[in-house]
Amino acid sequence: MAKQFVADLAANAKVASCFAVKEKSLVAFRNKPGKFLNLSLVDATGQIKARVWNNAEELAAGFDVGDVVAVSANVEEYNGQLQLIVSRVAKAEPDSYDVDDLIARAGRSRDELLQWLDETIALVSDPHLRALLDAFFGDDEFRAVFAECFGAKALHHAYAGGLLEHTLSVVHILVGVAQIHPELSLDLLVTGGLLHDVGKTVELHGAITADYTDLGKFVGHTVLVDRMVTEKIGSIEGFPAHTANLLSHMLLSHHGEREWGAPIVPATMEACALHYADNLDARVQGFKQIIQAGESSDRSWSDYHRLYERQIYLGPSAPPGAETAGDPPLPDPTPQDDPEQRQPDNKPTNGQLQL
Repeated sequence: MAKQFVADLAANAKVASCFAVKEKSLVAFRNKPGKFLNLSLVDATGQIKARVWNNAEELAAGFDVGDVVAVSANVEEYNGQLQLIVSRVAKAEPDSYDVDDLIARAGRSRDELLQWLDETIALVSDPHLRALLDAFFGDDEFRAVFAECFGAKALHHAYAGGLLEHTLSVVHILVGVAQIHPELSLDLLVTGGLLHDVGKTVELHGAITADYTDLGKFVGHTVLVDRMVTEKIGSIEGFPAHTANLLSHMLLSHHGEREWGAPIVPATMEACALHYADNLDARVQGFKQIIQAGESSDRSWSDYHRLYERQIYLGPSAPPGAETAGDPPLPDPTPQDDPEQRQPDNKPTNGQLQL
């Protein structure tokens, strides 16, 4: 089966290809008995929603989130977005796809990012903090896991190598902050930036798509970071208690607010800087991914995004000069999500596609 990539799909095309399952849910029809299947399918080039109207429960039993599935479908456009209307879906045979076609990766190469990591570690002059970083990133097994780990299950940097890319971006921002505010400790900023998300190597698992481990669901990566760092510090002779406390505070408070999952709020300049650098990179990358996902559409605004509580501007709605000067029209702030969309009211017919 020749691979058809998400980025190359167009309205009215027929699809017979393999994708990885990122999300899966059965939803009850509003107007008739039974359920339909909502899917989010991904490959190395992007993500697309899919709907299975007929035989949904039977087909859903054949695969799980994280599996690779063979899909037969038609591409249609709904509300300016492409989606698949699936007639057949089943778990794919291992020899029917190339894993590299399915794994979304960071924009920079792994080797380039790892070289940047080593150059960043070299910025730290404090011997105890440097020993702590070496305890993590000098461990070949941890280094390999960290380099391949997703930055998140969804939302931002949700691809292989995303954790490493996000981490280095946060540190790059922090180095800039230290140049503007030289009274901050560069050693603490770099160390805190490099370690703030190491718990995600335990919180998340999966090579093609990411999901939470049981421990990740029970504890969360912020607490896991503190556990991992505290353990490593205990193995470093003479590590100053005050330095350990300052670093621990940075790591535990990096989400910024208790309602965002921080056990404590930032109370030092370095902790404040880490929180905002982390949030800045995550938000900008989140916007970028929403814009990239909308590139195949002719819309100028995204759907309402609950996390950001707004619609995101995707690009010009008309060629330059086609509109009069002035502010662009404001988007409709009302969320528009109809999970059933155009559900067919007619009864399923032997698993055939309803057009």
